[in-house]
Amino acid sequence: MATKPKTVKVTSVAEFTKQVELLLPGGSLQGNWYRGVGRGDSYTLRPGLFRHPTKTTLADLMMLEARMLEDFERYSILHTGGMDISGEDADLKKLFFMQHYGIPTRLLDWSTNPFIALYFALSTAQLPSPGSAVEDAAVWVLDPIAWNRTAMAHASYGDAGPMVHSDAMTGYGPRRLYSGGFEPTALKTLNESAACMLGITNSVRMFAQRGVFTIFGKDTSSMEDQFRTGNYPSGTLTKLIIPSAKIGDILSAVLRLGYTDSVSYPDLQGLAMEIKRSRGFKV
Repeated sequence: MATKPKTVKVTSVAEFTKQVELLLPGGSLQGNWYRGVGRGDSYTLRPGLFRHPTKTTLADLMMLEARMLEDFERYSILHTGGMDISGEDADLKKLFFMQHYGIPTRLLDWSTNPFIALYFALSTAQLPSPGSAVEDAAVWVLDPIAWNRTAMAHASYGDAGPMVHSDAMTGYGPRRLYSGGFEPTALKTLNESAACMLGITNSVRMFAQRGVFTIFGKDTSSMEDQFRTGNYPSGTLTKLIIPSAKIGDILSAVLRLGYTDSVSYPDLQGLAMEIKRSRGFKV
């Protein structure tokens, strides 16, 4: 068992593709998941909810989530006419919509497409300039079967792979407030570790980005730290590092290979980004 995620430096699209292929799990049609980050040195794998500037305890964060869920329910009705957010798993469905529109949740976005993740890592990175210090970019590679096997070993989950949202309500769903507080067992029944979960394709953008998620439980630390303190097999979580000096060259290659802004953002925003970039403007 490893004490920290393995890191590999890649300096070209060819090297990136080779490492992606080498990391593919054997004996399964299920591939890996990928998350691209422009700040490869300082960014950690933690969801938006757990990045609140003052609230740090699990109880406070779950209370905040419950309040924001109530806010969303109260004010989103004018905008959610065609959305299916009913049923026993309605609260978890609402988290996906909240995440999509930028409300902090316990969800962390991943993609099943490594080149979409590479595009995000490169396009959100700060390009180096003379005399400036910038971070490397990175693409995190996650084996969802191996991760869930360990994260939910207490439930003898085995190799069932990513959860579907309807199966995640008991261990990971939002906790409801009653008379201003939680029921006594509400936080106790929350699972400990982050887990891999398939989401709801609630937009064309999410479909294009091949979006999937990890959802966090009681442990508010990053996935890297959970990996270090858990019993995760080596190779479950790997970090592919793109050196800052190579970001511009690899981004240019990715764009010329067809992974352009409008591929990842299949809407007018993506088209506008693509036109700006192609005409020499900074995006």
